[in-house]
Amino acid sequence: MDFYAVFLQIMVLFIVLVVGFVARRLQVLNDVITRGLSGILLNLAMPALIIDSLQQTFSDELLRHSAVIIVIALLVYAALAVAALVVPRMLRIPRQELGVFRFALLFSNVGFMGYPVVLAVFGQEGLFYAAVYNLPFNLLVFTLGVALLKVSDNTAAYRVTWQLFVSPAVVAVVIGFVLFAFSIALPIPLLLAVRQIGGVTTPLSMIVVGSLLAAINGSRWLANGRIYFISLLRLVLVPLAVWFSLRLFTSHSLLLGVPTLIAAMPAAANTAILADECNANPAFAAQVVFVSTLLSALTIPLLVYFLL
Repeated sequence: MDFYAVFLQIMVLFIVLVVGFVARRLQVLNDVITRGLSGILLNLAMPALIIDSLQQTFSDELLRHSAVIIVIALLVYAALAVAALVVPRMLRIPRQELGVFRFALLFSNVGFMGYPVVLAVFGQEGLFYAAVYNLPFNLLVFTLGVALLKVSDNTAAYRVTWQLFVSPAVVAVVIGFVLFAFSIALPIPLLLAVRQIGGVTTPLSMIVVGSLLAAINGSRWLANGRIYFISLLRLVLVPLAVWFSLRLFTSHSLLLGVPTLIAAMPAAANTAILADECNANPAFAAQVVFVSTLLSALTIPLLVYFLL
């Protein structure tokens, strides 16, 4: 891919992120507004974007690739789960940072950044693969992810309920995949409405991420080298490992590119949210999200250019 074109696409996203950051600092946005925008994004815009992306012409090849991409996702998460258990122990990460370190290594920012970046780089077809690839995310983030965070505080009392797994994004994938599998095309007016609602996902997600970052006190993160190390693992080593592993088995641009690009995203935004719920060093979690998100502005276009 042309580096300048990719860099330009990613920079557009980060300019919108900066707009959200500045708006929060100027108090145009606040906690209440940001929470409301997040709700619109997660419960309305993103599900619409997913359903629109799954409005593909049915083919046996796409169905086979859907099965393959789910297997790839499960294998990637399994490998990362092992790494999340082993690597921090080897590095002797302090117990108060252990849960966040493991969580950030395992889970990338799929919702707020993964979908918009995949759409920018690979278009609608890439978004189809991303939606299917991310099916295991909700199952793992609220089970294994919460369990990892609780290592930092044995008194954590976060409750895992079945409702956590039935997110609007997961429901949208199920609905969209049923429509795809049975070759059901939405009526044109409904499709256009879904497409317009889904179209706000990219700018809205970047504004929300910018607003969330602006609320973080970054005065202490420069002093903690482990934040930069987890960012290096999350942004460079993990996607490189995914790419080299998959490259041994496939040369298909989307089966190779979408998992690699999702792996290259910064630490998941809900790292800080769930760390707060679990009393698992939310300040450290917020700093990891902040630093890894800023550094990803450089690492994502470089990885796309050299690998994809």
